[in-house]
Amino acid sequence: MFSKAFPNDATPVTFENLEGHRGFRGDLDYSCRPLDQYLDDDGYALTDQQKAELKLFIEKGCSSCHNGINVGGQDYFPFGMIKRPAESLLRGKTRVVFPSPRISAMSMFSARRRCATPHCAPYFHSGQVWSLKQAVGVMSAVQLGAKLSDEEADEVVAFLNSLTGQLPKIDYPVLPTRTIAIPRPSLDNRPSR
Repeated sequence: MFSKAFPNDATPVTFENLEGHRGFRGDLDYSCRPLDQYLDDDGYALTDQQKAELKLFIEKGCSSCHNGINVGGQDYFPFGMIKRPAESLLRGKTRVVFPSPRISAMSMFSARRRCATPHCAPYFHSGQVWSLKQAVGVMSAVQLGAKLSDEEADEVVAFLNSLTGQLPKIDYPVLPTRTIAIPRPSLDNRPSR
């Protein structure tokens, strides 16, 4: 498969070629097709149920961070605007530490693009939450100071599920089983930049 992807390379399996595909996931079209069409004045792009779910999403305050063309992903916000999340949710990649006395050591995270959310578990940088409904509950509590009812959480999840467009078919390679003859990968062998 590397030979097909890099036909001009004598030895196509290299760190450079592997790293060159990091942008692949970012290039996938996760546009919010039904919502995009609705916002482009197609009143029939969303069902009446989805319109009610969108209204709830806006009224509860989710759209204060998750807005714009990808319904998020364009800005950083403190995680725990109203209430500090559980420590297990704060572990992981911290993007920026906000230098303010008001929220001195609070981590800043990018507002995730909502359009691909149903396909991106686990949630949060710690990877501790596997249920989209649980993630919605955490966000409503720590970001908005709101406790969603079970029905409201289901509606928000249904709305998020309705955003995703057609995902591409991806054929994953079958990697060889590790044997004694196959050396372990080593970061020491990585080429310098």
